[in-house]
Amino acid sequence: MDFWYDITKSVVLLYNTLFLPKIEIIGRERIPSGPKIIVGNHSTVSESFALPFIFKEKLHFAIQEETFSIPFIGRLLTLADQLPVVIGKGREMLKAARQRLEMGDSVVIYPEGRLNHGEDFHRAGSGAAMLAVQTGVPIVPVGFYTPPEFIHLIQSQMFNRQVLGGWQFGGTLFVNFGEPILAMLSNERQKEYHYLRRITDQVMQSVVQLVQDVRSGFTIENFEEGVIVDK
Repeated sequence: MDFWYDITKSVVLLYNTLFLPKIEIIGRERIPSGPKIIVGNHSTVSESFALPFIFKEKLHFAIQEETFSIPFIGRLLTLADQLPVVIGKGREMLKAARQRLEMGDSVVIYPEGRLNHGEDFHRAGSGAAMLAVQTGVPIVPVGFYTPPEFIHLIQSQMFNRQVLGGWQFGGTLFVNFGEPILAMLSNERQKEYHYLRRITDQVMQSVVQLVQDVRSGFTIENFEEGVIVDK
């Protein structure tokens, strides 16, 4: 680990201690060793705060560029070597992510691109699938679920517009990991887009199922593994 990443985790830990009293991990045994691309749904801002305490390796989150302009937070994200996503420059982010994977770190991507507030999923971008093809590392799908009574929508004026974000205050955050998915493209380049779309759809179908399993209570009852205690 490095100094600024550890400092960033300490800031996140403060929020977790105050507002995420319980984080339930399901399917930890399905997480492969080595670098990986972690792909999940994006219902609340708070979901990302659990992952740095689940994985031992350094995580690089793909984050909207605007977030890096927030005083203190943006500077901290830059020093912690997180990945800004600039509209129209997605390939530059993927190049930077590929370099981090080659270093042995892992990358976190929310392919919906924005919060869905626990409603219908947005159409997912294929960047994670492209990155998996380029590097050969597995995609690890993860479904996040927070009971709606613990989610509070906060509206604020940021980036010269009204921004609505869901934050978790209390309750349990369920983090459900699925089976890793490998993506290997054939030499038929003309079929690349369709292949990447198919892999993306496969990953998102897994994420949707992981969320539904927890929401239905089936996963919680049958695969409960305990609470993170190593924050």
